[in-house]
Amino acid sequence: MIDLSFLLLIYFLVTSTLEPKEADLGMTMPTTQSGSSAQVEIDQMTVEVNAAGHIVLNDEVLDTDPLTREVPLLLDRLKTYAESAKLTDSKPMVIIAADDAAKGQRFIDVLNALADKAVGINNVTITGFKEE
Repeated sequence: MIDLSFLLLIYFLVTSTLEPKEADLGMTMPTTQSGSSAQVEIDQMTVEVNAAGHIVLNDEVLDTDPLTREVPLLLDRLKTYAESAKLTDSKPMVIIAADDAAKGQRFIDVLNALADKAVGINNVTITGFKEE
């Protein structure tokens, strides 16, 4: 009886499949050192001034009253953008597109918002307005 149990045990051990060892995943844990890791870059921002004088930032309408020179929503978004660029050690870049029918004063208001002390964005590109 003992011989039979040993034979069955050997039979099951030989015919069973062994699970393969877990493969090394090669995971790299994040560190606090920024020298060896890839640098995070932020995207550029697109500010449009349409014919009605509305300021559109990345397809979102912000300031719609062309009669007032204040652009508080644009200033708020630009401050946030400049701060996030500072945190990632990258330069913020803004593209301004103004419609030919837009008033020049509204374009100047956008430039003044970029030059505000709290914002301080110097990398500005001016392009033509494109309707999609």
